[in-house]
Amino acid sequence: MLALPALWWPPPDGVPDAPRAFLLQGLPATRTPAVTLAPVVADIDMDVLREGESADVDGSEGTVLLPGVTETEVVTTFLEREDGRILLLQRSEQVGSFQGRWAGVSGFLEDPTPLGQALREVREETGLERAELTVVAEGRPVYARDKAQVFVVHPYRIRTRRTDVRLDWEHTAFEWVDPGEIRHRPIVPKLDRAWESVRPTPPPKE
Repeated sequence: MLALPALWWPPPDGVPDAPRAFLLQGLPATRTPAVTLAPVVADIDMDVLREGESADVDGSEGTVLLPGVTETEVVTTFLEREDGRILLLQRSEQVGSFQGRWAGVSGFLEDPTPLGQALREVREETGLERAELTVVAEGRPVYARDKAQVFVVHPYRIRTRRTDVRLDWEHTAFEWVDPGEIRHRPIVPKLDRAWESVRPTPPPKE
């Protein structure tokens, strides 16, 4: 298997004979199909791969399977006040993973849709009801590797008119912070990348 930046695809000197599969980090700049002797899957987050692991790459289906690694879907919601500050929650010692880390409102995907789960988690973990919320952004899934597990994170940014939060047992503290604070705290894996996928688009420079 050979992993390449997408901007190098297709290789100018042809496809090497040795690799059995190709993974491209990002989407190719050109849509021109390349004739290959092995399956190709694009837009792969290389952080989920570990040196020495094998992977089953299906170029027809666009899938990559890592034997022995399980995939778990979760949601993460960034609640946003009108002034642009977002809610971070500190995970308690009673949760099953990442105790003491800071996170958004999160939970395992159990509802039929990620958005339904996100709204449910907000109600359960903060006490905020649906009528008080406005969904403003849904990001592309973010992949976070933790040992033999890959979390598929469905991120959301939801604006709230209420800022008084009622915590449940899953968290011990909360703070409304500037989004830049994310990179200065001990956070759950890829929280910063989840925020990048839903953050407001900066205005164009004049």
